Amino acid sequence: MSPPILAFIYTHRRAVAAGLLLWSAFILWRTVAEPLLASRRVDRLFESLHRDPVLIDALREQNARLADKDRDWAEAQDAAWHAERLNGTGPLQNAAMATPASQHLRALVFASGTLVSHAFLIDAKGRMTAEPFPSANFWQYPKPKFQYTFPKGEGARDTSWIERSWDGSHPVCWRSETMTDPQTGQPIGVLALEVNDEIVGHFGCREAPLHSDYERATNHVETLGVNAR
Repeated sequence: MSPPILAFIYTHRRAVAAGLLLWSAFILWRTVAEPLLASRRVDRLFESLHRDPVLIDALREQNARLADKDRDWAEAQDAAWHAERLNGTGPLQNAAMATPASQHLRALVFASGTLVSHAFLIDAKGRMTAEPFPSANFWQYPKPKFQYTFPKGEGARDTSWIERSWDGSHPVCWRSETMTDPQTGQPIGVLALEVNDEIVGHFGCREAPLHSDYERATNHVETLGVNAR
């Protein structure tokens, strides 16, 4: 370092020290405090949604209405659902996105700013109940979102690996939690939120449990297999 620079630093040492302190505080805020606070926002959002009457009523209604539908029916629905996603639109997903629960989730996504970009409400048999935007699958049963939450009961959570958002715009993780009926205390479904990794970072998108390479590649739980019945 040249003598003039050293002299400048010595002369303005207090200002330099203050500048370094401010810069350190800014870095600490952006890398620790800001993501931690955003992660707590996600926690509070889940806490409120676990008690949300619109979502709870939607799960109760679909569980009752589709109680006699078997897996073959769900897989047929899933094939049509997936074809609509590839085509960009279709009556099944359009009808699903028009329900009060889906509209409610869409309002939630918009209200979150860029914190949450998608959401799934899944019934007790792993079938999509509500979605604010299009999705690839009606049949969520074999996926970690369902298998690592609903069968484990109240309080269970799955946080996915980092992937791209549904529209491909940014990195996200999916956080899924078991939904329970407040009247009975019994599990009635699953709520999954697509969370912006750029905002919450490791504090909100730390993968848990750790998923296998197979699960990351297929988005199916390894012990079930893609075609497991």
